[in-house]
Amino acid sequence: MRPSLPIVAAALFLTPAALRADEAADYLRHVKPVLAEKCFACHGALQQKSGLRLDTVKSMLEGGDHGPVLVSGQSGRSPILDRVLGRGKARRMPPAGEGEPFSEQQVALLKRWIDQGARGPADEKPEADPRDHWAFRPPVRPSLPALKRGASGNPVDAFLAAEWEKRGLTPQPPADRRLLLRRVYLDLIGLPPGREEQAAFLADTAPDAYEKVVDRLLADPRYGERWGRHWMDVWRYSDWWGLGQEVRNSQKHMWHWRDWIIEALNADKGYDQMVREMLAADELYPDDLDRLRATGFLARHYFLFNRTTWLDETVEHTSKAFLGLTLNCARCHDHKYDPFPQADYYRFRAFFEPYQIRLEQVPGETDYAKDGIPRVFDANLDAPTYLFIRGDDRNPKKDRAIAPGLPRPLTWAKLDIQPVSLPPQAHNPGLRPLVLENFIRAEEKKRQAAAELLQRSGKMTSDATTAARALAEKMLATAAAQTAALRARAAADRAKARDGHVAAIVKLARDAALAERRAGAAKAEEDLARAESEVAALPAGKKAAAEKKRVAAQAALVAARKALEKPGEQYTPLRGALKTPESNLETEASRNRPFPKTSSGRRSALARWTTDRRNPLTARVAVNHVWARHFGRPLVETVFDFGRKGSAPLHPALLDWLAVEFMENGWSTKRLHRLLVTSSAYRLSSSSAGAAPKNREIDPENHLYWRMNPARMEAQVLRDSLLSLAGELDPKLGGPSVPVQDEGSRRRSLYFVHSHNDQNRFLSTFDDAAIRECYRRSTSIVPQQALALSNSKLALAMAGKINDGLQQKLGQATDAEFIRAAFEAVLAATPTAEELAACAEALRQWRALTPDRPDAVRRARGHLIHALLNHNDFITIR
Repeated sequence: MRPSLPIVAAALFLTPAALRADEAADYLRHVKPVLAEKCFACHGALQQKSGLRLDTVKSMLEGGDHGPVLVSGQSGRSPILDRVLGRGKARRMPPAGEGEPFSEQQVALLKRWIDQGARGPADEKPEADPRDHWAFRPPVRPSLPALKRGASGNPVDAFLAAEWEKRGLTPQPPADRRLLLRRVYLDLIGLPPGREEQAAFLADTAPDAYEKVVDRLLADPRYGERWGRHWMDVWRYSDWWGLGQEVRNSQKHMWHWRDWIIEALNADKGYDQMVREMLAADELYPDDLDRLRATGFLARHYFLFNRTTWLDETVEHTSKAFLGLTLNCARCHDHKYDPFPQADYYRFRAFFEPYQIRLEQVPGETDYAKDGIPRVFDANLDAPTYLFIRGDDRNPKKDRAIAPGLPRPLTWAKLDIQPVSLPPQAHNPGLRPLVLENFIRAEEKKRQAAAELLQRSGKMTSDATTAARALAEKMLATAAAQTAALRARAAADRAKARDGHVAAIVKLARDAALAERRAGAAKAEEDLARAESEVAALPAGKKAAAEKKRVAAQAALVAARKALEKPGEQYTPLRGALKTPESNLETEASRNRPFPKTSSGRRSALARWTTDRRNPLTARVAVNHVWARHFGRPLVETVFDFGRKGSAPLHPALLDWLAVEFMENGWSTKRLHRLLVTSSAYRLSSSSAGAAPKNREIDPENHLYWRMNPARMEAQVLRDSLLSLAGELDPKLGGPSVPVQDEGSRRRSLYFVHSHNDQNRFLSTFDDAAIRECYRRSTSIVPQQALALSNSKLALAMAGKINDGLQQKLGQATDAEFIRAAFEAVLAATPTAEELAACAEALRQWRALTPDRPDAVRRARGHLIHALLNHNDFITIR
């Protein structure tokens, strides 16, 4: 399958400066790529404005509604040049705001080609129908290729071997067993194997020894942490950031979503099910707090100051992450490459128009600043979606609201959007039993504090302690009254939710109102006692301010007692969730509105469509991400763009076979991992040493995977490996994010706070995931990385720990024994004779620097460990 035309254009375009004065301009090499870049979006297969196509010489000669645009041999009479230059009354093309104008060199090249006869190939074909693009066709499982050398045990190997045979390539031999073990450990759990694990693997001569290791690693809880970080990259995980304590982006406690990702992967929840929960758990499983954590995917897109920015990011990154589509390119105008009119962007936005965010109360905590599950819900069911002229939200086209809809090439069936009636606990989370338990537990803590104060004050005698005892007694009374009020309010809430007998509901509402006002009066008495206690504790000349507080408290008590006289039926329902402000202008009254009893059903419909077996994109995109992280490069290079501007797959049959296999086996990512890492291709050596000359000649960049691609460790794997080898890694799973300032933390690296404002410096040095999007990590080589491994406190401390651990295990080992053990521990390799000799000499010289120190041997060996941690083979997955 050939790359799409724009990619070919970028590869083939030559400027006129590269042509001799007497050299003819070549249409296919010099002209058509420029026309493709500048003109085809409006005058190609996507659309033909003014009835004009420019994707063949024939169509240019025929012209459109206004006649031919090309007159062979006469650039002066060819209207295409007037349009390109904006000459006379002609409007410049491409129009301003929709593309860069032709450069002087490109104009000169076009003019030369026309003057030379405007020749093109006789069999030139117009652009293919964009709706028939490979990625818009559902994948069909291809047959396994027949091989000259017999069948392959793993289908992955069959497809790759067929390409090798076709091109005469010879694969490299299998990797060294130690290196293979290290490779699969780092790939599946993100940690290196210890010396004991290496020895056990080397001693296991069973034919399935490697497969047993793979199965054990996939069952390891650390697998979820390793692959959780991969998907967190793709799904744009970020902790909140803003100014001070003001949340402006993402949400507090986003770690709940991170933990859901880890748990779902460890449980091998189907990828399709994970997508459905991330997009619409609040509609599909509204009562399930565990699943509601998944909607952190949408909560992360939050932006306080501009709803359009918020939804723009939602549309862009939902379509990129799950569908490999750049729908964001159609926000201001029709997509220039894919068959998506501008309205498609707003149809997709309409799926998300009603949604907002709230923090759901969790067991044991009533303070949302300390904890709560960030989840989404449909708040504004009637919010309209309008098309913005040129993408400007200040200029909406309000003649009609746009209904939710799908990109035009992907509408294989009618979208079924049905409103979702929510159960009582979903729209009134105060009904959840945990909410009442949390509030009562909070009052019990206050009661205990009051009892302790009463006990302490009972042992002393003074005016101040008398006031303190009075305060403690009032605090006890308040806690008792508040507990009674909480129970009464909860009972009234439950009665209303059951929609029972009116008289019973009214009675319980009156009881709740009375209990709440009694609690209010008790709290007012407590506040007065506190004010009197403060007055009593101050010397005579400094009581003025405290006395004012006492007078105010006395007035508040009078008002509270008056409210008790006619309590009525109105009370404050228990609230089990706190709505996030829709904007910086939203009022508290708006935030405290009751949550809707119905959800639009839009996102659950989108979730079902996204994971439908007929969707041609979702499985392909997911498989491509997994393949890229195992084999060092993806099957489709543009991992977030499967459209016509993106790269075509280099192995289309293999991609489709994997996508179908993935879907037909429950979308199991663990099964997919096992299939890939047990292939012979995965087990090949990453070295090109001794490779057949034809391999380097035909495929120097290893597009055909005749060897494994080595890869630099990701930032998290590097830090975690240092801790693991030193025996310092904290194995605890999940929980709140670790502040980046906590340099002493030994948690795995994915638990550090990761936001625009806060990033771990060590991780950032080694190309940590970008905050705004990271569909594929970049790899840099900069001096700071070498400095971090050689001079950072972390690297130096862990080198010392690794050294101490080895010394303890080895006892009175010779230098040669220590060197071998160090290579095995740090590099998962056996030293060559040359390396052994060089290290032995280095140890001798290090000892000679401090010959009189009793720890000279230990210090020298510590230097060797530190040197190996700075070895390229340590930070490289080979």
